[in-house]
Amino acid sequence: MSIILVNNVHYTYPGDDMESLCGVSLSIEEGSFVAVLGHNGSGKSTLAKHLNAILIPDEGSVSVCGMDTSDEQLAIEIRRNVGMVFQNPDNQIVANVVEDDVAFAPENLGVPSDEIRRRVDEALKQVGMIEMSSHAPHLLSGGQKQRVAIAGVIAMHPKIIVLDEPTAMLDPQGRKDVLNTVMRLCREEGMTVVYITHHMEECVDADRLVVMSNGSIVTEGTPREVFSQVELMEKEGLTVPETTRILYDLKQSGFSVPLDELSVEGCAEAIASAF
Repeated sequence: MSIILVNNVHYTYPGDDMESLCGVSLSIEEGSFVAVLGHNGSGKSTLAKHLNAILIPDEGSVSVCGMDTSDEQLAIEIRRNVGMVFQNPDNQIVANVVEDDVAFAPENLGVPSDEIRRRVDEALKQVGMIEMSSHAPHLLSGGQKQRVAIAGVIAMHPKIIVLDEPTAMLDPQGRKDVLNTVMRLCREEGMTVVYITHHMEECVDADRLVVMSNGSIVTEGTPREVFSQVELMEKEGLTVPETTRILYDLKQSGFSVPLDELSVEGCAEAIASAF
């Protein structure tokens, strides 16, 4: 069942001459992990902002949980259902204590105090930050801050979480921690995840991968299907997994090998079978 439907969406930022989205159509299934990949300026962040009515299409429509984002009367309800996490966690942290920050959104939604307490503890446990509940956010690492930002969204109990390049400002360990947290929310809690990134390695375990370029979707499918299109990915200035690159180079040299083995083990077996 589709929880997000994007239908022929066009969007141009005020003052711009060129469209940032050029007739984008996309369907996202409930409970799935969908990664949107593209270089800077591809339109992926603009698409993300359409998913909780930050931006409204000039043409076309976006439906979230059956609600049309262009209906202003539904904006608050849409944002209850779609939590957003952005690049810089400092822009989402508003309190001086971690647990107060996580409580901020449910407080503003009018959630009762005892329920807020339960949600805050639950959210911090889910992101592995319960032991930091009384700490000052500004003393945390970048990855820890981003996990607190995610906890603040989780405490709203949204059906969907949209993350717009959430690891762009993090070191490798911070990126790994955040990705593991989000993947767990999808796999164990059933949350629908839309993950915007330009990091290829963050997309390998997604259910579906959508590649954007110049405001349009150029290809989509499983990671295996998308990454096997090596020439297209290179044309778009995007990398492919090292395993795919090795197999592609062998194929170019005349060996009969598949291009859709993403794991090291699968790659090794494919190479062994070719010799």
